[in-house]
Amino acid sequence: MNALNEMQQASIKANKESDNVILLSATGSGKTLAYLIPIIELLDPQLKKVQALVLVPSRELAIQIDEVFRKMATGYK
Repeated sequence: MNALNEMQQASIKANKESDNVILLSATGSGKTLAYLIPIIELLDPQLKKVQALVLVPSRELAIQIDEVFRKMATGYK
């Protein structure tokens, strides 16, 4: 996919307007990317320390998020 879907675009807009955003969407709708993009926009590439922490309830979800993050090829770890 080369373009963001409607939910992802709405997430980016909502995150610019508020510090508290909840994403409610069906499985497979792209929520992971929808919340990772605003996080990445806040990161400073000059800082070589932990800048964000994503807490998840399961190992499987952590692996899914890591896979999406790596595909984004941001240069961050």
